[in-house]
Amino acid sequence: MKKALLLALSFLLIFTTINAQDEAPSFNFDFEKAKSDKGLPDQWMQWGSYKLSVDTETPQSGKKAILIDAGEGGSFGSVAYRILPEYAGEKITLEGYMKTESVAEGFAGLLLRVDGEAGPLHFDNMQNQGIQGTNAWKKYSITLPLPKEATQIFVAGILVGQGKAWYDNFKVLIDGKDIRGLKRVEKEVAKATLDKEFDSGSKFSLGSVNEEQLENLYWLAKVWGFLKYHHPHIAAGDINWDYELFRILPAIHEEGFDLAVLNWAQQLGDVEKAEPAESDLELKLQPSTGWLQPQGILSSELVQYLKEVQAAARESKSYYLTFAPNIGNPQFKNEKAYKDIPSSDDGFRLLSLFRYWNMIEYFFPYKHLMDEDWETVLRSSLPTFAEAKEPLAYKLATLQLIGKIQDTHANIWMQDEDLNQFHGNNIAPIEVNIIDGQAVVVRFFSQFQKGSKIKLGDIITHINGEPTDKLIEEKIAFCPASNRPTQLRDVARRLLRTNDGTIELSVNSAKTDFKESITCIPSAEVNFWKKDIPSHKELEGDIGYIYPASLERGEINDIMKKFMDKKGIVVDLRCYPSDFIVFSLGGLLMPQPTEFVKFTFGNLQQPGQFNFGSTLKVGGENPAYFKGKVAILINETTQSQAEYTTMALRVAPKTQVIGSTTAAADGNVSQIILPGGIRTMISGIGVYYPDGTETQRVGIKPDIELRPTIEGIRKGKDELLERAQAWIQE
Repeated sequence: MKKALLLALSFLLIFTTINAQDEAPSFNFDFEKAKSDKGLPDQWMQWGSYKLSVDTETPQSGKKAILIDAGEGGSFGSVAYRILPEYAGEKITLEGYMKTESVAEGFAGLLLRVDGEAGPLHFDNMQNQGIQGTNAWKKYSITLPLPKEATQIFVAGILVGQGKAWYDNFKVLIDGKDIRGLKRVEKEVAKATLDKEFDSGSKFSLGSVNEEQLENLYWLAKVWGFLKYHHPHIAAGDINWDYELFRILPAIHEEGFDLAVLNWAQQLGDVEKAEPAESDLELKLQPSTGWLQPQGILSSELVQYLKEVQAAARESKSYYLTFAPNIGNPQFKNEKAYKDIPSSDDGFRLLSLFRYWNMIEYFFPYKHLMDEDWETVLRSSLPTFAEAKEPLAYKLATLQLIGKIQDTHANIWMQDEDLNQFHGNNIAPIEVNIIDGQAVVVRFFSQFQKGSKIKLGDIITHINGEPTDKLIEEKIAFCPASNRPTQLRDVARRLLRTNDGTIELSVNSAKTDFKESITCIPSAEVNFWKKDIPSHKELEGDIGYIYPASLERGEINDIMKKFMDKKGIVVDLRCYPSDFIVFSLGGLLMPQPTEFVKFTFGNLQQPGQFNFGSTLKVGGENPAYFKGKVAILINETTQSQAEYTTMALRVAPKTQVIGSTTAAADGNVSQIILPGGIRTMISGIGVYYPDGTETQRVGIKPDIELRPTIEGIRKGKDELLERAQAWIQE
């Protein structure tokens, strides 16, 4: 998963309003063409809040360059250009020249984004290269896949943080060839896109449903999803399966619904039976097909037809699904967002539930780890979605459904006015952690008011008069995560949110109890992930310290040159790494190749089945490996790539993992788009230890379990780091 800043920036770009041209661009990549001396060059647009201007004094070539100046600050600044994907090829490359001045607390880079119907498919803004400081003109390059389902492409220069950045002389290449010399090609249009009947609404009214109609909806959801991922004609893109749902939905109110569904399903036609195939892959999960027997609306004839579809020959690609190349996580495609359809539309709310439930049913690798049976979730969610006609009610119903899969990667990942109002648009600039059920102050942000009596380690007992423990339990239902420690992490970040300008806190300090009114700031201005910690430093006792969230790309090699003779090193993974160091650092810590992980993958031939791939190793033959001790620090903020990094590094000799259970969400993420423009994600591949032990929901278990104490926080101690230093000295 991308780090927090990248996520925030990525989503901000998604929802930026773009007045893009309808005609193909004339490729003003050198910024030279301009209808006016004022404003940006032709066809270029501004994203973000920084000042953009044309620089005629120091261009890299020609007469003009673009300058982005952070000035007095804001979120970011970017100059962007839209391209229609009218060119055949597998990969797209953006080249461009950039120079910087005093870039700090962020980065400068080129940006390349490939969008599909549901939003970004691929994205890179060079954040992982960590370009800061002052640098002369230099040519940079980034490359992304160019899938056939791409709907638009954006190339840009971007600045985050402080300073200035200049951009000039961009070039776009398709499979290594300059786009300016390529012929445009007309894309083949899937038949499904020609069905426009329900573009403005489902035309379906649910009314007041009874138990029989809810039962009809339950079985329809299962049959609809089964056919979507099994029937070859749907996979070919011949049928708009969303709209076919709207055609059958009115029949739930009629007699003979079972016959209506049979006729509706059989209209898809006969299928060709697949040849038996053998596989030597180790099986992890089988599809849940026990329901394929006469029951409910499932007549014997319908069951027979569904079983024929189940045994059908299927292609290795589908209109609605593919798998990421070289990774294997599902990519749900051609799923329309219907962002302008109101939540009061009964059909689209049901589509949202049906779509999400079946995506999880067939392509979520951790369905077997949920606390609640997924069939039961479908039944219990139907009346909730039936009643959720108001925008906030629909989004909260969706959020609670997402929470049922218990995956920290799964949440509603979008800026939304209704949800922001629900959680609170403002926040007190204080970070709290929940320790032994109590909200304990652990950090103050720069905007925190001077003269406050609140200190580190103080306990917030009431918020606006409400007991904190009561608020924790109320908010936890809307904080999806893999395990309770991670839910509490996210609850803590919302406890002090409000829609008011101030918030009243009742505080228990080491000496007394008191109340204090705290001035709040916009919640978007608080970044819980960012900490001002250097990428590395030397500690007492001949110990090196590495903080991966602050690493520049490739910096780990230079750091380890300085640390190779240390008695020990501490790798503090209570963060999200800014550089991928699994194999770079892992190779320096291992004397020989060592197994550390294996994955499970879904497939299109048998939706719902997951098999193990081969076991992956870290390190190589290296007699000059690091001989000292390695302490790895973890807690509930250790998530996704940080967990994967921990798994790899802990197999090194003389290594101990110190801390508490991690966020328990590993594996590359897959984006899901739901009606109303709701965006969420799931962990898309299963991540396991070589012996098959689970990591999802369990997290990375420490060798030495240790959590911060209130007393330690009050004394300004980092108890995990102190324990790591003591262990290295033993």
